[in-house]
Amino acid sequence: MNHNDDFIGHLEDYLHEFDGATPLPDHVRDAVHAELPRSRQVHRPGPLRLFTMLSNTSSGARLGLVAATFVVAAILGAAILDSRSTEIGGATPTVTPTESPRPALSPSVGPSAAASIPEGPPMLGSGTAVACDSTDTGKGCLAPGTYQLTGGPDVWPAKVTIDVPAGWFEPRVGELGVASSGWDAVLVEGGADTRYAGTGWGVVFTTVGDVYRDPCDASKGKIPAAQVTTPQKLAASIATWPKFTTTAPHPISVDGYPGLELAIERTTETGCDPGNSWRSASNALVDAYPFADGRTYRTIIRIVDTGRGLLIIRAADFPDTSPFELGGGIAKSATRHTADLPELQAILDSVRIAVPESSPSP
Repeated sequence: MNHNDDFIGHLEDYLHEFDGATPLPDHVRDAVHAELPRSRQVHRPGPLRLFTMLSNTSSGARLGLVAATFVVAAILGAAILDSRSTEIGGATPTVTPTESPRPALSPSVGPSAAASIPEGPPMLGSGTAVACDSTDTGKGCLAPGTYQLTGGPDVWPAKVTIDVPAGWFEPRVGELGVASSGWDAVLVEGGADTRYAGTGWGVVFTTVGDVYRDPCDASKGKIPAAQVTTPQKLAASIATWPKFTTTAPHPISVDGYPGLELAIERTTETGCDPGNSWRSASNALVDAYPFADGRTYRTIIRIVDTGRGLLIIRAADFPDTSPFELGGGIAKSATRHTADLPELQAILDSVRIAVPESSPSP
């Protein structure tokens, strides 16, 4: 065969090498072999060669040629496409070393949740530690910036982010009753005299499950979580606490999510610090600090309905030396935290809530 017989050569190669993968009937294969040497080639471009060759073969050979042609065409087409993809910068099956690695998903986050909410900023528990001031050699504060509450979607009903100013920190486990999931906070740093003990003054975020009927007497039992599923129901339950006074709750909106806000304090100077307010949704004990320790420790409680559960934001609403600081030997002062109130309000104003979209039904 001359140069124009390449196509028939490919068919012969197929019959020799690829017939095992796509076997032809014996009589068809024999007929094709018999016809190939006698097929007169007409020098026509492209696919027209095929039609001319088929017209000059027997009916048995035509069937074999058609089958063989499709296989050869598929093989050649794949090779051409592969070479062209390389020429125009097409994707290769391997990842180059310069490609940015993708973050691993937390085992607790399913694909639907991961697709619904972006990763967001670092958690408070993994924030960068920095010196609170020039005398702080232990780096006791968080670097200023935006953080999300520590814990995944199995802990919080939504991803909650806040802006943390300089001189604030996340309390250590054991401080203010920090126990486990469903409880997080940022507190103001109080200077060298409270650097490693903490201040107990700032804002606390919690979820809510069973609510204690009396924060100062756990033996009175609890209100089941199923009965405090809305801001109105939780506010009504708090209003029944003995020896506490609460303001009438008023509607609020936190990042577009509805809720209620009320203020609470003890009716006498003698308190029951730390007390027991409720269990978190993941059953961690949430105490009643600081409002259980006396009437001067007024606390704001915001109850936000995320649509996937309640988010509770409790913030100090007093400038005094906190009960925690008093317990550490700090002198009582009615103005110790006056300068910290604007920063605390800025943190409250910065709260952002990202609720996962509902997963599509299977």
